[in-house]
Amino acid sequence: MKSSSSLIRFTLSAGLCVLVAPAVLRAQDSAAVLGKSGKWSAAMSTLNGLRGAADLRVEPQGGKDSRARLSIRNAPINRQLAWDIVAGSCGDEGRPVAAGAAFRQILTRNDGTGDATARIPKLEPGKRYYVRLFEPSQVPGDRTGVGCANLSEEP
Repeated sequence: MKSSSSLIRFTLSAGLCVLVAPAVLRAQDSAAVLGKSGKWSAAMSTLNGLRGAADLRVEPQGGKDSRARLSIRNAPINRQLAWDIVAGSCGDEGRPVAAGAAFRQILTRNDGTGDATARIPKLEPGKRYYVRLFEPSQVPGDRTGVGCANLSEEP
């Protein structure tokens, strides 16, 4: 009798775990997505073929859009550069998240700095994105550009 009551308690406990565990995991997944700030960042500490560095910040602007700001420093003066944000990781040759016209070109100033902003669709939590910087005369590419950096999602 004692062993059958232990067996029943074990079976009920195991059944309860099977029923509750998926709900707990879904709640944790939802909390992880809801707990994200919608902010992203990336840094290029060196730029290929020219001196300088670049930083990107992406911040949500309402429910469906984000504002991306690319800042360049220590670059040659009066240098025109193009950029975009792409789905995937550097080297994937992915697709831009917005049309090329959304990404205004950068012209560096006399102090070697430059910046540009773009309104883009809100980036999806948990996905991978990267920014690439390239010469305006080039076809955008991960391996042929001036720089490439993976974005990091901020909590």
